[in-house]
Amino acid sequence: MNKKIVAAVAFVVLALGVLLLDDASGFQRAAIGGEVTWVIAPGTRVEEGSALMRVAALSGGEAVAARSGVRGVVRETTVAVGEQVKKGALVAKIRKE
Repeated sequence: MNKKIVAAVAFVVLALGVLLLDDASGFQRAAIGGEVTWVIAPGTRVEEGSALMRVAALSGGEAVAARSGVRGVVRETTVAVGEQVKKGALVAKIRKE
């Protein structure tokens, strides 16, 4: 019985740790899909609303497909120029400030 309690407590602590880690990073997702034409570089400081990625627009130009929802520094990008992304795809991880 004690092993079950210890396992349950460990699970809860791990789950809380994941939630806190998620809160410490801004996981930014694409608002629209398409072919990536530009993506922000890791290490770049961003403000809330900063463009993170652009995709080719039907009109022949580019459209901002993802904007930062937080202020911080881009830790990682998960897309590359030339790739096709879908709406909702993870685009960047930002360390909040």
